[in-house]
Amino acid sequence: MKTIKHQVEICRPQTEVFDLTQDYARRLAWDPYLVEAYLLDGADRAAVGVDAYCKNRSGSVMISRYIAFNRPETAAIQMIQGPFLLKRFSGAWNVKKVDDERSTLIFTYNFELKGGLLGRWLLPVAVLVFSRDMRQRLRAVRAYLERALSYRS
Repeated sequence: MKTIKHQVEICRPQTEVFDLTQDYARRLAWDPYLVEAYLLDGADRAAVGVDAYCKNRSGSVMISRYIAFNRPETAAIQMIQGPFLLKRFSGAWNVKKVDDERSTLIFTYNFELKGGLLGRWLLPVAVLVFSRDMRQRLRAVRAYLERALSYRS
């Protein structure tokens, strides 16, 4: 399994950051990676055992299951159905409190590609692509939350 991790500091309280990242009703308002995102089987909020459907801009679909949910600190998912090239995938959002008004959002992916030798050759490309997308998403959630702050001022 390959692990990649990126983080960003956000000038918003821990609970607010966590809640936004796990709110599928608001997900597309800030997440530039996705074009569709919703919870399955009638779930109205994320929780352990809840499945989520996500479709990215290139058309890849992943269905994942929440395997951890500890508000306001950690949410983690594991792929139960996904793009052809992924053999295994899990991801986590960790929100660390810096102080009452600042948080650090840490985004972690763990994944393994299919395809034996081909998968090993493609691994550096996958790391670059996933890292780029993760950094864009982190910048986007920070911009969304901090823009909301500037409107309140």
